Amino acid sequence: MAHRGVCHRFSVPLVPGRLLRRYKRFLADVMLDDGRVVTVHCPNSGSMKGCLEEGAPVYCSPNASPKRRTAYTWEMIRINGGWVGINTGIPNILAARAAENRALPLFKTVQRVAREVRLGEHSRIDLKVDSAEGPIFVEVKNVTLVEDGTALFPDAVTSRGTRHLEELMHLRQRGIAAAMFYVVQRGDAVRFAPADAIDPVYAAACRKAVRAGVVMTAVRARVTPERICLERLLPLAFEIP
Repeated sequence: MAHRGVCHRFSVPLVPGRLLRRYKRFLADVMLDDGRVVTVHCPNSGSMKGCLEEGAPVYCSPNASPKRRTAYTWEMIRINGGWVGINTGIPNILAARAAENRALPLFKTVQRVAREVRLGEHSRIDLKVDSAEGPIFVEVKNVTLVEDGTALFPDAVTSRGTRHLEELMHLRQRGIAAAMFYVVQRGDAVRFAPADAIDPVYAAACRKAVRAGVVMTAVRARVTPERICLERLLPLAFEIP
């Protein structure tokens, strides 16, 4: 199923280069095509397993703001013959636009969309979607790890991610609709599953959430240096005991 029109388009041309190294989680060194070596912001707190091939082509977005410590943001890297979007902020944009456009079955009766909604005293959720059937609370995750065609989340142990699943389950216990929305920012994925071998606690919570009625939606995105667009729903490839 294609979702034309649900895209994030880069407002300025991206700058090409090659990855030298990523360090301190949020920094990377890149050699631009003009020969300059620059430190760029890495907008991804995960391990980025499978996406840190030194010398691989990358694209970065320029930012001339004097408030920025770095003049570029790393947006994507070329892995396994295709571009992989590493910016974890873009899936939230795509999910909100998919909801506004009613572009997925999850959002077929949407009336209003709100982002970064407070959920209790100490937590926020990525989307609150008001639909004809009532509110739906949606947590969004970026997926960049693919092994043998299977998109896997997470790429490192994530107690925060497990907590998000628990919050969604608490909503279901109160009779409120809740969903996980996984955006796979690479084109070589044909299915989705939780990464049992990386974080068995998260994987168990994922299965428990499905049993509790949390809707799981995984969508592959097509990543190019001009735009990132939702492309097709991915089947869920894991057993629910």
